[in-house]
Amino acid sequence: MGKRKAIQRVALAAAVALGASACLSDSGSSGGGGNSGTKSGDKNVEIVFGFGGSQSKGFQQSLKGFEQQSGIKIKFTEASQSFDTLIRTRVRANNVPDIALFPQPGILKDFVKQGKMTDLSTQLDVNKLKSDMVPGVLDAGEVDGKDYGVPVSMNVKSLVFYPKQAWAAKGYQVPKTQQELTDLTNKIKADGTTPWCMGMESQSATGWVATDWLEANLLEEAGPDTYDKWVNHQIPFNDPAVKKAAQDFESLVLADGNVLGGRKQTVSTAYATAANPMFDSPPKCFLHRQGNFITQAGFFPTKVVANIDNQVGVFQYPGQTADSKPMLGGGDLAAVFNGKDDDTKQVMAFLTGKDYPGWSERRARTTRSPTTSPS
Repeated sequence: MGKRKAIQRVALAAAVALGASACLSDSGSSGGGGNSGTKSGDKNVEIVFGFGGSQSKGFQQSLKGFEQQSGIKIKFTEASQSFDTLIRTRVRANNVPDIALFPQPGILKDFVKQGKMTDLSTQLDVNKLKSDMVPGVLDAGEVDGKDYGVPVSMNVKSLVFYPKQAWAAKGYQVPKTQQELTDLTNKIKADGTTPWCMGMESQSATGWVATDWLEANLLEEAGPDTYDKWVNHQIPFNDPAVKKAAQDFESLVLADGNVLGGRKQTVSTAYATAANPMFDSPPKCFLHRQGNFITQAGFFPTKVVANIDNQVGVFQYPGQTADSKPMLGGGDLAAVFNGKDDDTKQVMAFLTGKDYPGWSERRARTTRSPTTSPS
């Protein structure tokens, strides 16, 4: 878990672009991880990242053209189930990669404290990045006024998916407030179907789904200021606002009969395919809160992904009122360990430049355009 205030500012714009088809103390030295990483000028760069499946394949494919044009060979190290464990182990062993894509800003900032990361102003034109991107995007990777991570992907998390055809047949309506969502949950259960699909199993990372729920509720109920205080350890984990967010998650989703398989089974249900029973005929559940990444191949059933606009409906996780629409988001921050390698600089310049195609047709672009602006 890490500070996501910057992502929150742009996530709503990204959600619009995605539509139904979406996809601190010392600042550290500017040189990064010392003798680790590949040798400067050897035309080799290693990137460690924490996603797998079609995302991993797409990411690697997106850099093939760059490799051919630049002559730089990129070693892709996938750690989709154990990024935290792998990267911390390698840092302790002084065997760091050149670049890492951090799914959690908190881990990045831990390494900044240890002097392991490189100030991006020594690698990139940070002022140009700030002018090209939606204001606030770089804040997620900032420590003591210096930028250490730049978003190269974004994931909108405050989304609830449902089976479009079966939903319409039941006459269900999209809820605009938390109370309406509670009423809908109760109606679905009264109609004889379990309301929520949810799975938390993610190997060594099991449990992050519940964390996302807690974060979403805290942001929605207590607002971004309290959320940021909690994330930055300025209020205790058991602060009354945090306890209320957890209790509301429990009463909405984990109450008897509200989640498919029961609350105990959610821990052993794979998060990646937890939503799939809602596409059975008839659906075994109707609601699934998850990030937009879930719409990619390898998560939803293949036949659903192939016809996603007709098969899948989506709405924003509602606030207390119809006008209150806080949006939780996350993403991958590209950061540099080896700041003394010209090859690494070239890779970072490409990853953050306008010519980088991204690794998914549904990837949310955070650069300014006539149709995307801060919410």
